[in-house]
Amino acid sequence: MGRTFRIALLAIAVAAAARAADVLSAADVEKAAGVSGVKLVPRDPARGAGGDLNFSGPDGKLLVMVKVYKSGGYGSLKKTYFAADVPGVGDEAFAGPPGVKQPYVVYLRKRGGAASVTTYFDRGGKPKLTLAQLSDLGRIVASRM
Repeated sequence: MGRTFRIALLAIAVAAAARAADVLSAADVEKAAGVSGVKLVPRDPARGAGGDLNFSGPDGKLLVMVKVYKSGGYGSLKKTYFAADVPGVGDEAFAGPPGVKQPYVVYLRKRGGAASVTTYFDRGGKPKLTLAQLSDLGRIVASRM
């Protein structure tokens, strides 16, 4: 891989991380989730923290993950993961994945971008945040895109 190409890839990655950092804070997650002690944690896919932004709860366990996408990807995400429309979030939003008792991801599109807000599961296999809480976070993300 040429040096110029590697520099371009690094610039794209840094820009995506900066864009993601602007859309949600630990304080936003605390307010929506109704808990204190939420922390932004580094990306570490081996630990499950595979988003552009990853937040842990007061127990140190992962609570919320945010990914930022190009808007062109929204259509393919919707075809694959659509379970229900989520009104009032961005230009368009839906919950997923299909076939689960409680959706645990809100996908949204706003202007030229898209994002997803995902919650993790408790020990009993139940999503840690409700769809209403994920939608609240989605509205915050959309408002900052």
